[in-house]
Amino acid sequence: MKTRDFLNEIKTLDIKALVLKSKTLKGEIADLVLDKNMNKLKDLKSIDKKRKDLARTLTVLEQKRLIEQLEKVSQEVKVSQVSQGENEEEKPRDTRGTSKTRSTLKEEKK
Repeated sequence: MKTRDFLNEIKTLDIKALVLKSKTLKGEIADLVLDKNMNKLKDLKSIDKKRKDLARTLTVLEQKRLIEQLEKVSQEVKVSQVSQGENEEEKPRDTRGTSKTRSTLKEEKK
């Protein structure tokens, strides 16, 4: 399977399916390593290919988990804003002259 096909396939899977896919890839890698050590494996690059597939799968899995967490946080923020009535437009503050200079900081310390 080509890399693009594999990536398109795993990107369509949900989190549970990705976890299952990663477990099966780990098992396949273990079997290939065992075959290599028993001198049964002829294509040694197949181990590297499976490891890369596993890394791709774990990367997509982590991305999906992070997206899920961000969606939960953004929903919580929206709910809290609605309950507090902060979803109305706020007037922009005038921030001119609010930065403190060294001399004003020294005066405050005294």
